[in-house]
Amino acid sequence: MITKRSIIATVFVALVVVVILISCEQSKQATESTTSTDIPQYQFEATGEDYLISALEELDAIADWTSINENAKQTSILPPKSQKTVLAKTSIDTVLIYGALTEDGYGATITERYTHPKGLLLITVRKSYGKENGHVVTDTKRYISHADYLNDNPQLSNITEVFGLSSDTIVTHVLRNGTLETYTFRLPVVTRTINPQDGSIKVSSRFALDSMVVTEVRDGNGILSQRRKTYGRSDGSLVSRTEYTDSSWRQTRTLGRSDGSILREITSR
Repeated sequence: MITKRSIIATVFVALVVVVILISCEQSKQATESTTSTDIPQYQFEATGEDYLISALEELDAIADWTSINENAKQTSILPPKSQKTVLAKTSIDTVLIYGALTEDGYGATITERYTHPKGLLLITVRKSYGKENGHVVTDTKRYISHADYLNDNPQLSNITEVFGLSSDTIVTHVLRNGTLETYTFRLPVVTRTINPQDGSIKVSSRFALDSMVVTEVRDGNGILSQRRKTYGRSDGSLVSRTEYTDSSWRQTRTLGRSDGSILREITSR
C-alpha cells in the first residue's frame, strides 16, 4: 500500500537526481569551454580594399625604414638572413627583415612580425617583390605559435598582386584558399585615420598612373602633404618614390638577394 509518506520520499529522490544531473551537465559545459582548442579570432583582411591597402602598407614600411645618411645617392647591403636586421621594435613587438630569392628568380624582401594582439602571439611573414610591368606581389603567411612557424604550418595565407593600369584603375589579384579573386578599382581607394594622441586626421587616396600605384596623403582640411608612387621591376626590386610639397623627393629601391642580404639604394633631393 502506497502511503503519502512514500510518495513524498519518491518525489524528493527524483528532485535530487534532477539536481545532480543538471550540476553534472553544467560542470561538463564549463570543462568543455575552458579546454576549447578553437583558433583565436584575430582581425584579418576581408575585402578587396583590405588586401590592397595591406599590401601597400607593407611596401611603405619597407621603403620608410632607414639606417643610413640619406643626403645623397647611396647604396647599402643589409646583413644576410642568418643576421636578421630589426625593421622595427617596441617593448613587446618585433619586426625583422631579410632577403631571399623566389622560385621564379625574383629578389624578394621578407619581413617577420612578432606581435601580440590581445596578448596572443601572432607571427606574420610577408615576402614582397616586384615583377614586370610595374607589378608588386606580397605573399603573406600567419602563424599562431612558434611550432607552427618552424613547421611552416600557417593558419592563414594569401598572395596579393597589385598593379596600376595606364590611367586611374588599380587591379588586385588575391589567391586565398586555392581561389583566385580579382578586384578592379576604377575610383580612388580612400581611407581616413585619426591619430588618437593629437586628433589629427590623415586621408589617403590610392589610384593608378602609368602602371604605378599612387598614394596621395592629405590632412583633414584637404591639404596635400605627400604623393607616393609605388611599382616593381622585373628583377624583383621594389621602388617607392615620395614627393613632398616643397619639391623635395626621396626614392628607395629594395632588392632581396639569394644569400639573405638586401641591396638597398636611396636617392633623395
